[in-house]
Amino acid sequence: MATDAFAAERARLRDECFGRLFLPGGLPLNTDTYKRTMWSAVPDLAVLPAAYTLTLRKGLTEPGADGRLIMAGHEAMLAQWFHRPLRRGDVELARAWAARGSAVDAFPHAVWDALLTSAPTGEVFLPIDIDGFPGGQTFLPGLPCLSLEGPGGLVSYLEPAMCRYFAPVLQATKARLMRQATPRDAEFGLRSAFNDIAHLVMLLARYVGGSDGQPQLTSSDLAEFLYPELFRSVGTIGHEMMSAGQAPGKSLAEAEYEMMDRFVSAHGRAALLCDLVDAESVGLENAIRVMKAHPGNTGVGIRVDSGDIAGQCVLYYRQMQAAGLGTRTIVFEDEVTPETVRAVYDRFRRETGVEPTMLFPGAGGYWWRAVHRDTVAAAFKRSATDGRPNVKFSNSPGKESLGGRLRVFADGDTLVVGDISEPAPGEPLFVPLVRQGRVVYSESFAEQAERARLTWDRYRRTRLAPGLRATMDRLNEQRRVEVAAARARLETK
Repeated sequence: MATDAFAAERARLRDECFGRLFLPGGLPLNTDTYKRTMWSAVPDLAVLPAAYTLTLRKGLTEPGADGRLIMAGHEAMLAQWFHRPLRRGDVELARAWAARGSAVDAFPHAVWDALLTSAPTGEVFLPIDIDGFPGGQTFLPGLPCLSLEGPGGLVSYLEPAMCRYFAPVLQATKARLMRQATPRDAEFGLRSAFNDIAHLVMLLARYVGGSDGQPQLTSSDLAEFLYPELFRSVGTIGHEMMSAGQAPGKSLAEAEYEMMDRFVSAHGRAALLCDLVDAESVGLENAIRVMKAHPGNTGVGIRVDSGDIAGQCVLYYRQMQAAGLGTRTIVFEDEVTPETVRAVYDRFRRETGVEPTMLFPGAGGYWWRAVHRDTVAAAFKRSATDGRPNVKFSNSPGKESLGGRLRVFADGDTLVVGDISEPAPGEPLFVPLVRQGRVVYSESFAEQAERARLTWDRYRRTRLAPGLRATMDRLNEQRRVEVAAARARLETK
């Protein structure tokens, strides 16, 4: 395939796709209102250097996940604030809106003035550094997966964008679960995404989490054009074509057969869609008839996507064997999950005595099921101010945060969280992602996918490094004493 002819346009469209995720026009209003109210109230603190961490507090509960998550999505998630520099005029527009248009008259002048003063030109890069797990890294919930450092009032603005990491992380993890369930790729289309860019981000996360190094199949033409090294398009018959042949005076069966035959005659290959009338009678007869009409063309297979899909896989396999048609691919879909795939495979084995190597799962909605922030409880918390550890305490287990400038290390099968100031307690896992507002992370998707494969079964437990443990013990003891004293005072009133 000659790709050079498309390279320039491909590069432009890749940039445009991720540019669409950049906060609108560089306008620093794409955040929570309370960022303005907080940092306008304490301007002295707003300009101090601070550290924040993104933590996914919970894991995916699907069978086989065992709490594990896979990092993905840097290319899209970092683009939300760092795809281009911010424009001075947009900062001033946000300032003017806060003063004269918004219902909340507050703006953190100190932190934004400091930024504008540092950059005399019309564009400014946020003086923020981000470190975190590289793409494909398997990790466990409850640990920081990103650490962000810079002027606290500016880093704070990033919270909504950074919390959106939940989507590609969940989708990469789902891809690994699907890969465990089937040796075959799980092709699917475009319609389950809520917009085209979200679909592309999901496809890339799916590649990172579930690729075996080969191009994955999709019916998204955009994905194949932008990333031909990662995706390969497949096209087949849809219900709209199958029903187009229906007409007065023509039987439903004959209309269905005509559409099947015309498609095979035109394209050679097909996954015959057999459920327009009835998959287990009319569609079955027509599929066998079409295959017999094109002897030797083993590229013609079957697609089942409604009703008893496991039973239909068995039925079509047996009928094709009885007709002397050999083994053909049978695509089965209907919002299949890894559990569905295993159930179909198990039934096929039981009833045919044959390994289901010809069965090919299709999935769509699965990649969006439970993909929301609450699934992993994404939390963005301040962990240090001017070198001092900051902690959010909680009466609910699992909602406490860790204090310090945090990094994560590997020690055998254990992930260890430590402060940057103490000796490294293992192999460093965080890598630079952003330096002074410029994205520096540039690994290929193939490298990320290989890391997901290598690290999926590696880590089983977590712990705190000695220095961080001592810090947390001290702060928790301080909290215990102060809470006990306050409760005693309240009891005497």
